[in-house]
Amino acid sequence: MSLKYFGTDGVRGLYGEKLTPKLAYRIGRYLGQPEGEHRKRILLGRDTRASGDVLASALATGMMVSGADVYDAAVTTTPSISYLVKENLFDYGVMISASHNPYYDNGIKVFAVSGEKIDAELEARIETYIDGPDDLPCASNEEMGRFFYAQYLVDSYKDFLYTKGKALGTNLRIAVDCANGSASYIAPKLFNQLGIRTSFIHNDPNGVNINENCGSTNLASLKEKMQSRKYDLGIAFDGDADRVLLVDPNGNEIDGDAIIYLSAINMVKRGKLHNNKVVLTVMSNLGVKNALKEAGIEIIETSVGDKYVHQAIKEHHLSLGGEQSGHIIFSDDLNTGDGLLTALKVLKTMYFEKATINELVAGFKKLPQYLVNLDVKDKRIIMNDPEFNKYVRDVEEKLGSRGRILVRASGTQEIVRVMAEAESDELCHAIVDEVVKYIEEKYL
Repeated sequence: MSLKYFGTDGVRGLYGEKLTPKLAYRIGRYLGQPEGEHRKRILLGRDTRASGDVLASALATGMMVSGADVYDAAVTTTPSISYLVKENLFDYGVMISASHNPYYDNGIKVFAVSGEKIDAELEARIETYIDGPDDLPCASNEEMGRFFYAQYLVDSYKDFLYTKGKALGTNLRIAVDCANGSASYIAPKLFNQLGIRTSFIHNDPNGVNINENCGSTNLASLKEKMQSRKYDLGIAFDGDADRVLLVDPNGNEIDGDAIIYLSAINMVKRGKLHNNKVVLTVMSNLGVKNALKEAGIEIIETSVGDKYVHQAIKEHHLSLGGEQSGHIIFSDDLNTGDGLLTALKVLKTMYFEKATINELVAGFKKLPQYLVNLDVKDKRIIMNDPEFNKYVRDVEEKLGSRGRILVRASGTQEIVRVMAEAESDELCHAIVDEVVKYIEEKYL
């Protein structure tokens, strides 16, 4: 089902153009409708973007006009909304965030009472209302929704994370990049409570510096920090802290594939890997697939997007899955990826295995991979062009058994991603450069 506003991770776009207060208001109006005599309770959160407050106000107004009570958790992480909605039986949870995107983008993610993202059917109904007349009834004075400040709820989420890391020893030293985002408000309190010796960078958000040359999308400053050799692990979150990437003591990146690998091996040892399978996406490196197979662990492959990973985990009753980008789902703990939870899982594995991060990923040999994110005017025109798709198939045939090419559109931005995986860096670059040149000459 192709939708106009909702993509792979809710509504996302440039604030003031694709994503406006008016659009947020209409989404709030639809979600806030009562069901019979039931007055809805909706949890609201946001990351540190300057536009977050305006969109929160518009959403909350729409919800209350329809008769719903709004509980404002203020600045928090996306995973916390998923956890708190389910834990407190809110009808919906809404997170205002564009995750790893620049500050001028924003987004709206909606969670159901189960803590899972809402389904495509509900998204389609919301879209029909957005593009139609504002004909929903308005609540009368006594039925009008109320607004509650609920930052205290975030403390219960932090307490949940504390229970996942409280057995962790204090002999580890870590460096943490908060991306000037949501983690800036939670990570320092959490790691301090756990007694972990931690140095923080990029934890001073000002509304426009979220993800700016920092966080999981830009590891340069964390890698530089690790050059001091004072730390056992570097940890980098994205803007809303649902992703995490790591850096080893030598300044080398440890991506989501490696995190899944070390987690799967550890979970097998503890009898926690359900059905001896994990979920990966088509973007996962062939090296992690080979390493998992050598360890006797089966793989289920999905399209890119955390919602597809979650669907496969749920369908096959599994406990682990994720993406190379660092969005990892431990389904026995949460229904969504959580960077803070994932970081604690890795630290606990290091502590209890008495192993360094490099020792834990030694069995995973990454194949050369090269990715270009190409800004385009309209990704749909390119991806739906039969001539372009035939061209990509021809490139694949020419490549043969030496590697693979993957071309896909971003689910949240006007970007086409071109990725090659092959036996050498030179071959990867040659393939990607060829496809990028074709797109630029024909479509840009």
